[in-house]
Amino acid sequence: MSSNDLHFTMRELQRHLRSPLLWAALAGVSVVLGLAGPFGTYPALPVLPRLAYWGAVVVATYVICIAVVAGLEQVRHPRGSIVIYALYGAAGGLPIALFVRLFNELVFDGPAIGFLSLFVYAAAIAAVASALIATFTRSYASRSPSPDTARRPTLLDRLPLEIRGRITRLSVQDHYVEVSTDKGRHMLLMRLSDAIAETEGMEGMQVHRSHWVANGAVVRSARRDGRVYLQLADGSEVPVSRSYLKPVREAGLA
Repeated sequence: MSSNDLHFTMRELQRHLRSPLLWAALAGVSVVLGLAGPFGTYPALPVLPRLAYWGAVVVATYVICIAVVAGLEQVRHPRGSIVIYALYGAAGGLPIALFVRLFNELVFDGPAIGFLSLFVYAAAIAAVASALIATFTRSYASRSPSPDTARRPTLLDRLPLEIRGRITRLSVQDHYVEVSTDKGRHMLLMRLSDAIAETEGMEGMQVHRSHWVANGAVVRSARRDGRVYLQLADGSEVPVSRSYLKPVREAGLA
C-alpha cells in the first residue's frame, strides 16, 4: 500500500469512528459481554473489572478489524462482495488474537485461552461481523437518500438529463465551466463562482482558481514536482494551488 493509500485509509477510518451510533453499539456489546462473562471471565473477574475488560477488548478489536478491512479494501479497489468482506475480516483475526493474547497476559498474569483457539474464535467472529456490517451498510445506503440527493444542487438543472448524476468536479475551460458527474461531462457558459454557488447541498471545495471538487470524489492525493494533486474516482487529477492547500489539508483531502 502506498503512502497515499494509507492516508486515505486513515481518513476513512477516522470518519467511521466519529459515528455516535457506532459507539453506542460498542458500549451495548461491551455491557452484554461484561455481564455474561464468556471465556472464563465471569469467575475470574468481579463485575466492574469484567465490564472494563470487555469494554477495552471490544473497542480495541473492533478498531483493529476495521483498520485491516479498510486497508485491504484500498489494496483491492474497487469494493468487493460480502464474501470478500468476510475474508477481509478473517484476515484481521491474527492481529486481533495477538492483541487479546497480550492483553490477557497483563490482566490474568498469563493467557486465559490457547493462542490457536483464540485465533480461530477471532477470525470467525471478525469474518461474521465484517460481512454483517457490509450487508447492513449496503442495505441502508440503498434505502436512504444521500445528503447530495436530499439537498439537490440546482446546478444539475442546467445539465442534459442523461448526465444528471452526482457532481464530482467543476473545471474552467476558457469562458466555460466543465461540469463532471458520475454519468458524464457537460460545458456551461458561466463563471466558476456562480457554478460553485449552485452546488449548495454538496460537500465540496475549491482547490484551485480553475477547479472545484466534491469531497466524496477524492480517492487519494499525490505530490509531483513540488505540487499537490487530487486523484478522483474517475481517474482524473486536479491540481491544488498553494493558496488553497491549507484548507484542503484541513479537510483531510491531502
